[in-house]
Amino acid sequence: MMDRIMASLSSSRADWSGSDDDKHTTTTTSTTTATAPLESTTSQPTTPPAAASPKSLKVLFLSSDTGGGHRASATSLAQQFLKLFPGSTYELCDIVQLDGPPPYNMLVKSYKHLSAHPHQWKLVYSVSNTRAYEMLADVHMKSAMERAVRKRIMEKAPDVVVSVHPLMTNVPVLACRNITKETGKHLPIFTVCTDLGSAHSMWFANGVEKLFVASDAIQELAMQRGKVPLEKIVMSGLPIRNDFSVQALKMGERHCEVGRLYQKQVRVELGLEENRILVEL
Repeated sequence: MMDRIMASLSSSRADWSGSDDDKHTTTTTSTTTATAPLESTTSQPTTPPAAASPKSLKVLFLSSDTGGGHRASATSLAQQFLKLFPGSTYELCDIVQLDGPPPYNMLVKSYKHLSAHPHQWKLVYSVSNTRAYEMLADVHMKSAMERAVRKRIMEKAPDVVVSVHPLMTNVPVLACRNITKETGKHLPIFTVCTDLGSAHSMWFANGVEKLFVASDAIQELAMQRGKVPLEKIVMSGLPIRNDFSVQALKMGERHCEVGRLYQKQVRVELGLEENRILVEL
């Protein structure tokens, strides 16, 4: 899945300019921006920036701590950027909490409450997923926060923007379009949908370079609700940490002899009984 996303991003680079190498030569292992609810993280280059190929990137992820999936997906994608584009840097930013109008800027706090009250969550989700609410929210959010979001993105000066949250698609798409007009330099934005079986309609902003989805059901929703053309949709699966890929490669086919031996070795290393059924929660 990660290879498909990165291949698509790499092929899109012919149409947009990356930043100068000297913008990324000074990096640290980890930093935190005091004004943002999500951390700003950079990586120590594994090769000298001047020799890095392909060119390093400055990536801005748009996400929110409304459940662990959004952050986990952003982190997994970020790790792959750092691996494939040595010397790159990335930052996670919650533009809705920072720049959004009520009630959206209370998203994190509201989510914690709603997750503990599933009936309320179901009501809010159902109402907000109607076409009428979608149109109202689109107009409200764009008029109330696009300028602030545009300014924030320009201050961060990314080479590419990646949204992994449904409330951070429509406004950022407009902001990136306006930034492109103002600067004359194309600023691409991609959406990675982190839902599998069904998804909220606000995921599907049509103005992105590519929309990465994990299932046929989400692709159909994107085409019906968001009018996203098929050529913009990439069936990629869900982002996973590179550690899972490493373990999968070591194990190979789990039911073959090599796979069984590797599973037995891992159980021994973890101190688990060989024949006991193991369930991970």
